[in-house]
Amino acid sequence: MFMTNLNSNRKSAIDELFELMDSVDNSFRIYPNSYKQNNSLDYKTDTDDDGVILTMNVPGYNKELIDIHVGGDKLKIEGKAHSGDVDGFIYNFTINDNLDADEIKATVIDGVLTVSIPYAEKVKPRKIEVKVN
Repeated sequence: MFMTNLNSNRKSAIDELFELMDSVDNSFRIYPNSYKQNNSLDYKTDTDDDGVILTMNVPGYNKELIDIHVGGDKLKIEGKAHSGDVDGFIYNFTINDNLDADEIKATVIDGVLTVSIPYAEKVKPRKIEVKVN
């Protein structure tokens, strides 16, 4: 009989895939290529009329301990290791052309990091004026 010891803090690859598929709509995508050193961190992505919102639980981290870098279509979120009991983490995301990487904003409040990635102007809904001839 084959037995394995499951880590309850770690999501399975299938669970992560379904969570990702549920969290983004068909038109706009943010693709995580994640490596994390701390399996207790959770993140999720949602969309609204303005863009994609990435939220991540980062207990014990403040803005000085979190680095966010954008280069091309890559978004890297890194939490620096601190104290003896808090490991660091690294998340890498690929964002597509429908999102405006130049306008990314981030806040951390009460252990929750929120990264807002707005839609690019070219894909935002706009009103078309109807003219009468």
